[in-house]
Amino acid sequence: MSANPSKAYTKLILAIFGWAGVYHAASNLLTSNEVNPAPSLRTIVVSFILLAILKIRRGYVYNHQEFRNNWPILALLGIIGIGLYNIAFFNAEKHLSANTVALIFAVNPCLTALLAAIFMKTKLRILGYFGMLIALGGTLGVINFANPECGKFFCNDIIHKLSVGEIYALVMCLFSAIFSILNRIAAQQKIDALTITTYAAIFGMLTLLPMVLWKGNLLSLLQQNLSFWLAMLYTTIVGSVIAYFWYAEAINDLGVNRVVVFLNGIPFATILLGVIFFHEATTLAVIGCGAIIVVGVIITNRSIIAHKIKPTQTGANKT
Repeated sequence: MSANPSKAYTKLILAIFGWAGVYHAASNLLTSNEVNPAPSLRTIVVSFILLAILKIRRGYVYNHQEFRNNWPILALLGIIGIGLYNIAFFNAEKHLSANTVALIFAVNPCLTALLAAIFMKTKLRILGYFGMLIALGGTLGVINFANPECGKFFCNDIIHKLSVGEIYALVMCLFSAIFSILNRIAAQQKIDALTITTYAAIFGMLTLLPMVLWKGNLLSLLQQNLSFWLAMLYTTIVGSVIAYFWYAEAINDLGVNRVVVFLNGIPFATILLGVIFFHEATTLAVIGCGAIIVVGVIITNRSIIAHKIKPTQTGANKT
């Protein structure tokens, strides 16, 4: 553990609130265009920042041998974890409140653990699957209570009552879980975190940019107001770079097992920021279901930790 754990915990808490703020800031990045240019602009800026960091830390921005050996996994990380994830995230934000999106996303660690058990043969005790069921029940509750056509914990016709925003939020969770599995595979291939993050961002940019150039309108960015650019600055610098490195430093100082549990606090940090700064209203029923998700996630994580399996060190695509 770090010689100064209080400093490490401070960075970790700031990272959690940094990511929570992205859910609210993202609403200011939504444009009236059919294809939103904001995600592409973010990934362009993030890519250049990460390339600069790579150059400063390693003395180079491109290693031919490393890239030639690993480009397929790096490309998949960028296409799925950055490109497709951002499309789903912004479309979910277009139709749902930031609080609802964050609460639905809280089930992501359980979905990741399930995919790891299926495709990576990760050992998981029966208690872990029980935790997944609890988290799934909480997610269904969040979706149903937040949906005006349902308004209760369970609706018989749940599939037909799913809104467009809720479908995008669930797809967003799936893309993030796949990203986590691919991230774990890349780490097993001895690709370092900075290389993974940098080239995932570049491939994500290459995924998003053609759609914007084809159907979007990049010139519309010149017509955006100050709140748009402040949100862009925040989600790019704080949400996509600083918070990630704070999180990574906390893992190095405190250990992944102590740190990963804090990710469960993102939904409630999002709600807290929404109530304090954006006057967003939410119901006790939705908050209660969010708490159920967190309980299920903790049970699942503890089951994995009991088998000495390190939870995935995610964070790069939280936003």
